[in-house]
Amino acid sequence: MGIVVNTAVYSIIFMLLVHWVAKSTINILKPEERITMTNKQDQQSLKQSFTFKRVTPDDLPTLYQWFKEPHVQQWWPVPKNDEFFDFFLKRIRSKDTFAYLAMMDGTPIGYIQYYYIDRNNPKAGSWLPELPEATVGTDQFIGDPAYIGKGYGTQMVKAFIQYLTHILEPHITTVIVDPDPANHAAIRCYEKVGFKKEQVYTVNTAQHLLMRYDLRKLTDTNLCLKG
Repeated sequence: MGIVVNTAVYSIIFMLLVHWVAKSTINILKPEERITMTNKQDQQSLKQSFTFKRVTPDDLPTLYQWFKEPHVQQWWPVPKNDEFFDFFLKRIRSKDTFAYLAMMDGTPIGYIQYYYIDRNNPKAGSWLPELPEATVGTDQFIGDPAYIGKGYGTQMVKAFIQYLTHILEPHITTVIVDPDPANHAAIRCYEKVGFKKEQVYTVNTAQHLLMRYDLRKLTDTNLCLKG
């Protein structure tokens, strides 16, 4: 009789164990858990390595294609076809504006430039308010449409600021951008980087939202650029 009881007990324990294992397996395979894992993998995949190379004449065909993309044309003044190459040849030979391709894991995906403030040139900041002397402006965009809307722009700007302030211009204390106030995607990108909104300015009927990124606290001894 004892043997029969023990066998029955063992059978029940075994069935409960099988049920528990099956339930655990089902839980592991729940769709929402698979989605969570996928999201984590996606987030990890966003941590890409960015490098920057000076634009050369050999890069102009790539830039030409990017400037024809609708998402670039919407916000950037595009030189006419017959003026494009002359325009950028002057840009890459300039002594106050410096053009770069943003390379993600070796692949060119965007354009970025920085420039010195020139109080005598409206295109280089003559309209700007008082700023620290060690200030530069930047402009940028993701050129390849396959990379827009995926968070790469924020990473690109962060990486370029590191490159700019540690390698190219170590004395820089402040970086500014001036997107169109209607360009909400760009503004969100800059805010994620750490830029703060300052004020909207109108320059030749075009509006510019001045945004500022201070790399370190300024002291009273800093010289300033005055408008």
